[in-house]
Amino acid sequence: METQQLEFVLAAMKADSFAEAARKCYTSRQNVSHAVKATEREFGIVLFRREDKKLVLTEDGKNFSAKAQRVLDMVREMHQIAAHDELQTSDSLNVAISTALFSALPPDAGEMLLNWPGGVRLNEMDYEDCIRRTCDGSVDGALVISMNRDYPGCDSYHIATMPVYAWIGKESPLAHQQTVAIEELEGRQLLLVSKGDSQYRQMFLILRNRGIHDVNYSVITGIDLAHELVKRTDSIGVVSEVFAMNAPSDTVVIPFDGSFPAWQIQLLYQSFAETSRRTLALAHFAKERLSDKMR
Repeated sequence: METQQLEFVLAAMKADSFAEAARKCYTSRQNVSHAVKATEREFGIVLFRREDKKLVLTEDGKNFSAKAQRVLDMVREMHQIAAHDELQTSDSLNVAISTALFSALPPDAGEMLLNWPGGVRLNEMDYEDCIRRTCDGSVDGALVISMNRDYPGCDSYHIATMPVYAWIGKESPLAHQQTVAIEELEGRQLLLVSKGDSQYRQMFLILRNRGIHDVNYSVITGIDLAHELVKRTDSIGVVSEVFAMNAPSDTVVIPFDGSFPAWQIQLLYQSFAETSRRTLALAHFAKERLSDKMR
């Protein structure tokens, strides 16, 4: 069982519905439901029953909840101990950071990373270069943001999950909706505001699996050009939550619904590398600080 699966299950136990748990975890309802079902299969128990359209914990669920919380607390404590032990060295970590990451993080996130007690040198580079240089050992690790979860050739540590937003013009027929469903992308032009499209691999896979084939996309590296296209055409920009909070006033930003893949912030590393424990200490430090900033 992964720690994230346990976090999803505990969120469901503290909420009245999977949908509310998904909102608090910045993930989809399907992911929360899958985590609950996988846990029930693994341990051979039933965690919930439904009463008046609400989730209610079974006796097994109540027992599991208390023990699961202790497990998560213990994991966090172990990370803190490891971080304290590993930060006694004076050598800084050499960490790659994907070009799009800082634009998706709170404004002071960069300063937070640079002030990590263990010392870190950040090298900004393209997403693909982050993966390549982690896998070949050129860097101690890489901080990336993408919709992907699997990285053959290197290990990954999940730091945060962030929702994805549709950036559209005010005249768009979608402008007055509460959410945008993935099916509504059929026949539309997507604008991927980045330097490449490989971090959107999960989105393309979901589109194909849903039978949505009439979707074109353009990779736009400049915000100004993307802004003009969003205003003047029926294009849809795919953007982060931080951008959504600061979008131009002549446009509209609407969250995609739960069927759309979320952004994943992850640290890539090699588990057999000499610096792997310190790299994971940095990842845990980032996870704790970002969780506080993104609540």
